[in-house]
Amino acid sequence: MQPSKYHQNIIDYYHSTENAYKDSWDLNNSLAIHYGYWDEQVKNFPQSLLRMNEVMMDAAQIKSTDHILDAGCGIGGSSIFLAERLGCRVTGISLSEKQILKAGELAKQKGVGDKTNFEIMNYSATSFPDKSFDVVWGCESICYADSKELFIKEAYRLLKPGGRLVIADGFVTDFKNNDEPVIRQWLDGWQVNYLESPERLQQFMSTAGFENISYRDISKFTAHSSRRLYKFYFLANMYLFWKTISFSNRATEMQKKNIAACKFQYHGMKKGLWQYGLMVCRKV
Repeated sequence: MQPSKYHQNIIDYYHSTENAYKDSWDLNNSLAIHYGYWDEQVKNFPQSLLRMNEVMMDAAQIKSTDHILDAGCGIGGSSIFLAERLGCRVTGISLSEKQILKAGELAKQKGVGDKTNFEIMNYSATSFPDKSFDVVWGCESICYADSKELFIKEAYRLLKPGGRLVIADGFVTDFKNNDEPVIRQWLDGWQVNYLESPERLQQFMSTAGFENISYRDISKFTAHSSRRLYKFYFLANMYLFWKTISFSNRATEMQKKNIAACKFQYHGMKKGLWQYGLMVCRKV
């Protein structure tokens, strides 16, 4: 089946910005495309990326015997982390064939190829049977869902009784903030359709049947990463200017918007239009 235009835009976005993430986000080593979590245990940027995985892992109370669905796995960073750290089984899914192939290669290189499996799939409409997983994990990926409500329903279907859903992502502080120019330019630059508010997502969870729903605003722990992206915006623009005057290959419109989004995400957080949240719930 051919991907929808929106899904194709997401695939194209990650393909066209891969080098930018390698340069700015240490992608080759971190395998991560998410904000870092900066607390007293963190001394540097690479540690902050791993710390976010640890915080999500602890919040979901993941055990070595669990089977995890990494929904929107990218190049497999979180999947590999969980398999290495806990020895649990992880299935990662992404819309991008390129990401899935890369994730499989990296997992083998890291010695966890037997613990991980990667497939091309839409996490809101998977082909997995009911009650297939102990944990559904979404690290800065659920923002891309066509409908966040449909994703929540699918996660509920996929989880075993006692299973947990853990999401770390951006949330608008009011759903109407999606129409604010600074938010719109940020999301358009990263090919995100819209962000949910914590209240709306919690309501979707409750309606689906989830219980023990908890939400934490962890913006103060991710603000350092937001500032880091803001600084990258200025450095990247200097690089684009150099490419222009040196007649090198010029950046595409998608790449330019990606860079501009680094500025808008920072201003949006400073204005209180969005926050970084950690949400966990349980299927009883």
